[in-house]
Amino acid sequence: MKNRIKWETKSLEWIHRVREEMDREIIEKGMTPSEWIKARGKINIESICRKLGLNNVIIVKDRPKVKLPG
Repeated sequence: MKNRIKWETKSLEWIHRVREEMDREIIEKGMTPSEWIKARGKINIESICRKLGLNNVIIVKDRPKVKLPG
């Protein structure tokens, strides 16, 4: 239980620190949060999986379009 509380505290501190850095960058660039996210570019999922050692992951690139009724 003691380790769990310590881990939760550390992870919350990290989340708040990252959020502060994001907010600072957004304000400096004078963007909205959605503009900032779009400006960051696309994420290379294949590269991330390789770096994390996730070799058995299947990445679906082209999803079939689902037509909604109506």
